[in-house]
Amino acid sequence: MAHIPVNARGVRPYALAGAGALVFNPTDDAKTINAGIDRQAKATFVYGGGVNFDVTHNFGVRAEYRGLVYKAPDFKLEQLNLDKVTHLAQPSVGLFFRF
Repeated sequence: MAHIPVNARGVRPYALAGAGALVFNPTDDAKTINAGIDRQAKATFVYGGGVNFDVTHNFGVRAEYRGLVYKAPDFKLEQLNLDKVTHLAQPSVGLFFRF
C-alpha cells in the first residue's frame, strides 16, 4: 500500500496493488447436482485505492475501491471451462480504528 501526500488535514488517500488467491467453495446443492464439483482456488491480481478520513486521532471513515482480476473457475469440469479472465469490483465504505 502506498500513501499519497495531500495537503488536506485529516484526509489520507492511498493506492494498493498485489497478488492473492480467491477460493471458490460451491454450496452443498451444487455438489448434489454434480458430484464432481469441489472447492477451487485461483490466483488473482489485486489493485485499488481509497481515502481515509480522520474523525479523531484514532478513529475515522474509509472509502475504498478494490478490483480483482482472475481466471474464471471451472471446477475441473469441461462444460464450465470458459478459459476467460474476469474482473470483480469491490467498492466499500467503513469505519477504522488506528492503534
